[in-house]
Amino acid sequence: MDDKIMETPFPELYSKLAVAPLYIIQLIFCIGYLIFTRKDKGIFTSIFKIYCIFIIVNYLVALYFRFFHYPEK
Repeated sequence: MDDKIMETPFPELYSKLAVAPLYIIQLIFCIGYLIFTRKDKGIFTSIFKIYCIFIIVNYLVALYFRFFHYPEK
């Protein structure tokens, strides 16, 4: 394991999530899922909606760290 990654503070690592391509694709899919299933009911749909909301909130926190806590130099 690279020591540089292990010594990096958690907020700085979290801020890198805001520009990760796979996470952005997952975020787009989650937003689309919430839009297209907004009237559906059921236990599995509710579980996936909660998961999508978690992904969106996680991304908003990563954006906060990206722009306000660790701005690029």
